[in-house]
This record gives sequence, structure tokens and C-alpha cells, in this order.
Amino acid sequence: VTIKASTDPIAYGQSVTISGAVAGAVDQRVTLLAQTRGGAFAPVAEATTNGSEYTFAESPLETTLYRVTSAAASSAILSEGVTYALAAEPSASTVQAGQQLTFAGTVTPAHEGQLVYLERRNASGVGYRVIAVGTVLSTLAYSIAPTFPAAGTELLRIRVPGNTEIQSVASEAFKIEVTPAA
Repeated sequence: VTIKASTDPIAYGQSVTISGAVAGAVDQRVTLLAQTRGGAFAPVAEATTNGSEYTFAESPLETTLYRVTSAAASSAILSEGVTYALAAEPSASTVQAGQQLTFAGTVTPAHEGQLVYLERRNASGVGYRVIAVGTVLSTLAYSIAPTFPAAGTELLRIRVPGNTEIQSVASEAFKIEVTPAA
């Protein structure tokens, strides 16, 4: 029994297609089993193969392990990661040195007080480092408003750290032009 996911990881609230084939099994019943947070595998869906192929549509709310069983065999274990759904936008793409620029958005799922990081690309071009920290409000929204002391080009991103249930996620990089102070 083979098993694969259409994409990994998925953002919270999205769905994934789990598919595969059962060798030599035409129109056979298969069961999708799922496991979260170290619990036992439990059946979550059943299907009949179309020829020898099967598909399941799932919307896990946390990182989940999947396995498919047939009457005679079992697939390998497939890990499907779930990340936070992150919306992130700067208030502008240009800011004057010494002035604040606001980065705002939402994180789902989130809890009030959850940390959100604003990170700057390292001068070497490899990796990022935290330059400001914000927290998620009860509305699932966050806002970070740092100042930039010197003129130049900044490559920044928003990152939400993960935990045992939801993987971390980072936004695409924002290119911000910091102009000289007037």
C-alpha cells in the first residue's frame, strides 16, 4: 500500500489530499487511520479503491500522522504538517530613518499573548534574526511597530514559532527602503 500527500505542510484550515494505490487490489475497501499528539492510530475515513487507487480529503487541525490499511496490507506512516495561517503586511514599503513602520496581520489558530516575531535578514544573506516582538490579541490580530535607525534596504519577515501541534510559519520577505532622516 502506497501513501502520499498532495502538499506538506498545509496552513491551518486548508485541506490535503491523501492518495495512493493498493497493489493487486481492484475495488477494495481501505481505511485511513490518523494519530495526533502521541495517541493511538484511529480510523477517520473509509473508501473503496478505484481500480487499485484511493484518495481521501482531510483537513487536520494539527500535525497528524496517517496510515492506510487494506484487508491484507498497511502503508508506511505519512506525517502531514500543519502550520499557522499567517497574514502579514507592512503599512508601507518606505519609511524615514527614526520613524515607526507598522507590521500587522492575523494568526490562526492563536491564543491571546502568543508571540509573533519581526525578523531581519542577516547581512551575510543567510538566515534571519529577531528585531522586534509582538503579541496576538484576543481578536487573533497582532501589530509590531519598530523604528529603523539608519537609511538602507531592509529585508524583513514575520515569523510565528511552532509547538508540538502546529509548525512554525514565516511570511514572504518584505523589502523596506529606509530613507535618510530629514
